[in-house]
Amino acid sequence: MIRHLCLFLLLVGPGLAVGVQAQENRLLPAEDWTYDYITRLQRRGHLLDLNPTASPYRRGDVLDALAKIDSTALNRSERHWVDLLERALKPVRTEEDEVALGYWSQFSARTINGDRLDVMRPLGDTLNFFWYGTLASVYADAGPVVAEVGFWQNQYYEDDPDGLDTALRFLIRSENTYFGYHSRLFSAYAGRWGNHWSVPGEASTIVSNNPRSQDQVVLRLGGQRFSVTGLLSELDSITDDGRFTGRVADDSVRVGNRRRYLAAHRWDWRPSRHFMLSAMESVLYSGSNAGVSLKYLNPLHPFTFVVDNRPKNEENNGFVAGLMWAQFNRLTIHAQLMADDFNARGESGNETLTFAFVGSMVYALPRMDLGGRLEVVSSRAYNAPQPEGKYVYLLRGLATHFSDYVYASAFADIYLDDLALGLRLTPRLDLLAQGERDFRQAFPSNDEPLDNLLDGTVTRTTRPALQVVYQPSPWWWVRFDGGINVTTNLNNIEGMDETRFVGLLEVGLRLTVDQAFRLSFP
Repeated sequence: MIRHLCLFLLLVGPGLAVGVQAQENRLLPAEDWTYDYITRLQRRGHLLDLNPTASPYRRGDVLDALAKIDSTALNRSERHWVDLLERALKPVRTEEDEVALGYWSQFSARTINGDRLDVMRPLGDTLNFFWYGTLASVYADAGPVVAEVGFWQNQYYEDDPDGLDTALRFLIRSENTYFGYHSRLFSAYAGRWGNHWSVPGEASTIVSNNPRSQDQVVLRLGGQRFSVTGLLSELDSITDDGRFTGRVADDSVRVGNRRRYLAAHRWDWRPSRHFMLSAMESVLYSGSNAGVSLKYLNPLHPFTFVVDNRPKNEENNGFVAGLMWAQFNRLTIHAQLMADDFNARGESGNETLTFAFVGSMVYALPRMDLGGRLEVVSSRAYNAPQPEGKYVYLLRGLATHFSDYVYASAFADIYLDDLALGLRLTPRLDLLAQGERDFRQAFPSNDEPLDNLLDGTVTRTTRPALQVVYQPSPWWWVRFDGGINVTTNLNNIEGMDETRFVGLLEVGLRLTVDQAFRLSFP
């Protein structure tokens, strides 16, 4: 498949290269700290040439959008955000016949009094220290073609209480490693990185960067007003007796295995910079002989209509979702609704919709953002009767990380750059109601008593908190999140209540070395 893609690029690449810029075609990792500042500027009507609900971005696209900002109209906080982005993403090559070569590394350390990096679900009270970051990432960027190799080290990969360990030797995993081609109307990237189809920092109903990054191919056709994106990624296999081990090759000869793949599409329509509608779909297909499928690789095939057509060579679990993003002056609204299927329940034959909803509203003032978020995920969401159809990768959710919950949050981002450049305070109130169901559990039978939302004994957590971010430079930062978790029915046990402090501290450093070289003699 990769060979065919390369051949296609060689044949059609020259004809599609019209309008290629002599700038960065590298991907800006979806988990990068720069998205925090990009989102702040987008809330104020800047950088809207970029799709606010689809990352990673190309670094060149971010730089082009930054160049359109009138710095004289910005306040001190906004000028600092632009400066951070420009210094972190400065263009390396300026001429068409140059190739950019570079190296960058980033190191962060986090400490939390819990075993899980989730302040709403801390899991235990042990003080833990986790380091993570890119030990080395080396890239080459020339014309419309780019390649990057990244070596990622993360202690949490070994200690994650929810997911399977993804790194073996020295806790190192190859991530943000890919090659790609980009032109004005077509792009193709193949490799391993994370995608996030939502506003940065918010949940997604179809594709998120919550799981570990997967090996994939992503094709995109179109421009800013209309585009089609197709994704095909290889997931972890499952043993024939229904176990996720991450290493099925060790016992697949004994019990057999089924290979698993994820394919996803999104169609984006943006009649203006301030309004967007998107249709999204995904299918997790699997089988003992499953492999890369042209049916799923084709970004123009609508899965909703073709997954069960003949020939049907694999089992599948499909999802459809709609997305709306809109901005009215300083108010930004984002909403997604996913529907899995209708399930018959009990003898009455009533049908219950399996769904997930995520949304947010943020109002941007000159030096403050006021906002709220809501997530509602039903008890059956992202599960399937066949174990291989569970919407997970190495036991981490491909969209949301949990099901059967309601989460609501209200916050105020206060920018205090006049007091200390790069300082932000965020008082917030978070509410979480978590039912007993999880998509890693066995799929419930039709005659099993089950509430469609918040099943069984519900754990409820209220958390008033204060977040602090200090980043005066693109090369180092400090983040802190401290709050009081007031929980009833802890671990879904009736009458078990707990009040505790949960704090997460992160310190980060980044190093970058870049150089441009000419491909031809002067």
